[in-house]
This record gives sequence, C-alpha cells and structure tokens, in this order.
Amino acid sequence: MFGLLSNGERSGGRSFVTSPLFRLGRALFGGVLAFTAIDNLRSLDQRTEYAEAKGAPVPELSVPGASAGLLLGGLGVLLWRVPALAAAAVAGFLAGTTPVMHDFWNLDDEERKQQETTHFLKNTALFGAALAFLRFGRRDGR
Repeated sequence: MFGLLSNGERSGGRSFVTSPLFRLGRALFGGVLAFTAIDNLRSLDQRTEYAEAKGAPVPELSVPGASAGLLLGGLGVLLWRVPALAAAAVAGFLAGTTPVMHDFWNLDDEERKQQETTHFLKNTALFGAALAFLRFGRRDGR
C-alpha cells in the first residue's frame, strides 16, 4: 500500500526520510556514533596512545581529527543536516580507522583476535549503514 517509489517518496506524498522508522534509525545510528566520538575526545590521551601502538599515522593529530569528524558526521545524520556530507564523514572515519585499529589478521592471541574480529565486523556493518545513509542523503538533497 505504501510502497517505496523510485524517487524516495511514498505513495500519498509522504517522504521516506521523514517516516518515523527512518527517523528512529537515524537517531540510533547518529546518536551512538556521536556518543562514541565524545567518548574518544574525553579519553584522548588513551585513544592516542592506543592508536600510536597500532601504528596509526600522526596519532596526536589523526585521533582528535577523526573523532571530531565522527562527531560532526553522527550529529549530521541524527539531525539530518547536510546528510550526504555527514554520512560521508562517518564512512570516511570507518574506512580509515577500521583496518588500522582492528587488524585481527596480525594477532596471534586467540582471545584478542576474536575481539578485534568482532570490532572489525561491527565497523564493517556500520560502514554499510553509512553508505545507505549517504545514498538517501544525496537523494534527499538537504
């Protein structure tokens, strides 16, 4: 009855991006990412040390910069402001940090390998969601 049309509108003129289910998805996705970014910024010394131990490039600059980008991206998706740019910021954060910080293939300890595999797979799923939000953000044109 309310099938999704090719232009992103529902029949009856109601926009998909304003539907309650899409708003809930945005709130959960953007809110969790913004919370994660705030946690990163609050624990900047520990996050920077960990990134340095993982071999991240220029961690004293990349960690706060990436965390700020994640915060802006999460809030942008949550509030649906410049949504394509916000989702791209989230996707960029995940694409850049996931293989560096969750490099399970380099670990010998089975317990740590399993933990990093779980984090890698979780971030990969979040990356997929960011790409979906990017597509809808481009379609919505805000």
